[in-house]
Amino acid sequence: MHKIRVLVAATAVSAAAGALLAGPAQAAQDGVTGVHCDSLYRSYSGDGYVRAYDAVDCYEQLGAAQGDDTNWNDVSGPFRSPSNDKATSLLNTGTYSGGVNNVQFWENAGPGGHTGCLRWGELYVDDLRDNALVLGSSVINANNKISAHRWSSGCTNPLT
Repeated sequence: MHKIRVLVAATAVSAAAGALLAGPAQAAQDGVTGVHCDSLYRSYSGDGYVRAYDAVDCYEQLGAAQGDDTNWNDVSGPFRSPSNDKATSLLNTGTYSGGVNNVQFWENAGPGGHTGCLRWGELYVDDLRDNALVLGSSVINANNKISAHRWSSGCTNPLT
């Protein structure tokens, strides 16, 4: 009987430890945030575009670009007025060829001001409300603050 109790206790401890270790990974896969962004990423993967959305989780597309657009508040380029200062989620389905596959975003057209980057491997940002744009020691919330973007081989202030 003692052996059975020890076996049952060991099994329970093992199962609990397994649940604790697997919990965060499972939560990341099953969480509600990013489900639509993730689906869109799989649909568009490798097509060479960056996309911006007006709502959380990649809903309400504002624009899509394979090239740079240094002014989201004008009447030319892939992002046009009223795209300026409206992005709440971002999707990067750029390609790895040539290594220019990160997208740098700026607060101001030109580009200028506070900045943040969506790395090629990061895939998407499902909610910019919990991200920041940085300029030196100055930090601002990234939501509804993007006015320009450029493709880049580097990545300053990665967004997540």
